[in-house]
Amino acid sequence: MTPAALAVDAGQTETRAALTDGRGLVSARAGGVLRLGAGAGADDVAATLLEALAGLGTLPEPVPPAGVGLSGFEAATESDLRRVSALLRRELGIERLAIASDGLTSLLGALGDRPGAVVAAGTGAVCVARKGDRMAKVDGWGSLLSDAGSGFAIGRAGLDAALRHADGRPGSAALLAAAERRFGPATGLPQRVHGAPVPTREVASFAADVARVSAAGDDVAAAILREAGRELGVSACAALGRLFAPGDDAAVSYTGRVFQAGPLLLEPFMKQVRIRRPRTEIVPPAGDSLSGAALLAERADALHEEPGILWKAA
Repeated sequence: MTPAALAVDAGQTETRAALTDGRGLVSARAGGVLRLGAGAGADDVAATLLEALAGLGTLPEPVPPAGVGLSGFEAATESDLRRVSALLRRELGIERLAIASDGLTSLLGALGDRPGAVVAAGTGAVCVARKGDRMAKVDGWGSLLSDAGSGFAIGRAGLDAALRHADGRPGSAALLAAAERRFGPATGLPQRVHGAPVPTREVASFAADVARVSAAGDDVAAAILREAGRELGVSACAALGRLFAPGDDAAVSYTGRVFQAGPLLLEPFMKQVRIRRPRTEIVPPAGDSLSGAALLAERADALHEEPGILWKAA
């Protein structure tokens, strides 16, 4: 029988929770988490996690171990994580808890125990590699500093091209039209974005428009997606290079909303990996970050804590 586990995939756009046991799976959703330190504290993060977990209904007794994949984990301090843990324990009685970068839960979901690396690209972007009990992380530094190839990076590049065209600079008429459909007239776009409750989400939402405009044949939008795919491939190879020699057996996989752009982004990603690490196998993900969070809950005792990647409640 599959051990019971609580799993949470806390992304910047959406938070998903699941309860797995031998009888099946119950799932629930809530809003996204704000990055710690960017207008959000530990209590805000815990409130979002609790909202998602409340959607699961009455939890079994004793409460199963929990695994949380947290976007922006890299910005969390030890006191932040202890506070989140204390609130989950107080409200739900959770005793065994592991909180990790969503890169790690994406890795576990996509590759399980197979050695390799996974790129997770949603609003932000992070890559985690694992070889035995060693782990390494690349990017995940947040939209103001990096998150190369992320939904935010794609959306911002698309909006830049749109506003360039509005100015009469080289840009994209198709992207300007798409931006005005989503945000209204270009003259009001800055106020709409800067005044949004979470500007990073607002910008990242435009990544889907960039993908649609690219699929319709716009060269500027296609170039934005190619560059994003290339950057994500570079991150994957950098993470592999931290742990694996060039000839070592390893796999690379990918997950997250950004990859819904399909071949327009995936092919440049794969090409970059093949150029940089030709002996690395590229495989589609076996599961997503929510299934990876369930594996984290089950296997946390066998994983070593790693700053910026994994934290376990004492």
